[in-house]
Amino acid sequence: MQNPAIKLNAPKNILIRAPNPIGDLIMATASFADIRKRFPEAHITMLVRGAQAKVLVGSDFFDELMIDDSARGFVEMFRLARRLWQQRFDFCVLYTNSLRTAFIVALAGIPERVGFAKGGQSLFLTQVIKPILNEQKKWLPMPMPEIYGRLSSFIGAEPGNTWPQLTVTETCEARARDLKKSLGIDDHEKLIGLAPGAAFGQSKLWPPGHFAALADKLTEKYGLRTIILSGPGEEANTRAMVTAMKSKPVVTDKPVDLDLLKPFIRDLALLIATDSGPRHFATAFRVPTVVVMGPTDPRWSGANLDRQEVVRHDVSCGPCHKKICPLDHRCMIGITPDEVMGRIAQLDSRLGIFGTSLN
Repeated sequence: MQNPAIKLNAPKNILIRAPNPIGDLIMATASFADIRKRFPEAHITMLVRGAQAKVLVGSDFFDELMIDDSARGFVEMFRLARRLWQQRFDFCVLYTNSLRTAFIVALAGIPERVGFAKGGQSLFLTQVIKPILNEQKKWLPMPMPEIYGRLSSFIGAEPGNTWPQLTVTETCEARARDLKKSLGIDDHEKLIGLAPGAAFGQSKLWPPGHFAALADKLTEKYGLRTIILSGPGEEANTRAMVTAMKSKPVVTDKPVDLDLLKPFIRDLALLIATDSGPRHFATAFRVPTVVVMGPTDPRWSGANLDRQEVVRHDVSCGPCHKKICPLDHRCMIGITPDEVMGRIAQLDSRLGIFGTSLN
């Protein structure tokens, strides 16, 4: 049952606490834009974890970015609460399901505090949105943009389309050009991106040997170089891929900053990714993408798939949503490079990635 929208009297100062996972953050941007459209005159502050701020830089659905360091401990929690109290917000919307965050905004004296009844935070909210449950009384899996749309609708925002919205600033464009030049990438060269990592955990990873074999097949068939886009802590995985590859990929000395990842992914001919943040960057920029998915339920990310192919196997133990597989990782290991190549061919026939569109 849908919660009725609450009535807000022309708020002048709004706080939005953005989701933490990169993919969720990107999927929430359409909802952020709906809130901006509903309250065009309000000053909107986006509260995010430090690294995630780079994803949102340049977007027009907020006026100010504020960093949330409260996970560091009680001192930072109270410092943040004091900063929020000083800004005298009229209301806040929590896209997280965090007891700590709800406590902080309550301590800051924000009069209206809206969020989902999850994570134990209901105690500190003034308006609680009831979840949609399945027969087992658990959250019914549905695309995250729809869940976020329920949140913005609750405060009176009219839902628009659910496509994520990211912006690349001129400064970011210039930095991306410089980095590409240093990597030997020509201005108009199209690359195939490989995003083998997943901050969620080991269970989402496709074997490095599988990625390496796929990269070689792609370069041989389509004549394009590959570029490996890895995150912090994924260096060993990248080295294993490069060692196993016959072709020579573009590899950065260190992970590409999240703001630079926007133009890097935007300019790809194709992205091959796990179910992680990069696939959502690609969605925002309409980049053709093949997603190799294992332990997660595809319904949570089942939106805006027009330019994506999701490769997954139904297994008896999944979807488990465990960070580390306690068994034999069959959901990922069983997906072969040839199977992914076949899905790339299907995507090419639909979209004309390599000049073979059926349209």
